Amino acid sequence: MRTLAAMEVETRASMSLVLELARLLGLQENGKASENDELVFRLLTPITKLYTAKQAVSVISEGLECFGGQGYIEDTGLPGLLRDAQVLPIWEGTTNILSLDVLRAITKTEGRVILAFRDAVMKKISHAREQSRSDLVSVCDVLEKGLGEILEFLQHAAKEGPEYLEIPARDLAYSLARVYAGALLIEHASWSEACHSDVAVAKRWCSQNLSPVFRCHTLGAYTSGESSLDYEITMKGHPQFE
Repeated sequence: MRTLAAMEVETRASMSLVLELARLLGLQENGKASENDELVFRLLTPITKLYTAKQAVSVISEGLECFGGQGYIEDTGLPGLLRDAQVLPIWEGTTNILSLDVLRAITKTEGRVILAFRDAVMKKISHAREQSRSDLVSVCDVLEKGLGEILEFLQHAAKEGPEYLEIPARDLAYSLARVYAGALLIEHASWSEACHSDVAVAKRWCSQNLSPVFRCHTLGAYTSGESSLDYEITMKGHPQFE
């Protein structure tokens, strides 16, 4: 049951991102989007596609495993779900290509998409805190810490030059996705109609590493020598490498 609950948390987070993107698109199409809405929409478009696509494959694979041997048998139709899901992170931009589009959005707006992202997340956190929900205090603190770590990393990256972000592009996109999804789940859990399980979903989501880009940064994973190490890790022992 714990595995099924974890799959549901992932599904709700991905659904929240998709619905938020649809909300922003609706505002844009009706001429009601603010400048910040436009900026968040620009940033969330590649982030939502790349993150939900990867999670779809992961969650469906976990679902097949839950069925045991039946999940592997073609007669059940379950393997087809996994094959169909695998196209999601490939068509309309692979994960790495969309991660570079995230960098493009940051560069072309001179970082304004990040400021809009920060404001949107903090607005949702502030709204949750205003509801005086004691069961959301700690999770709001955790999410705000994750947001702060992303901003701290980006401040460091700004000093390193435009090419520095290419190596951590995927980690950055994942971090942005996790933090924004967390903000959406907290916002939902703060509604008066929300139930206890909605709060539990927000807490479980925010219990993971929300900013992997910051953790890797603190471990020195993006230093100048890491690119050559990537090649060595991948190719060492291959005849053409020697």
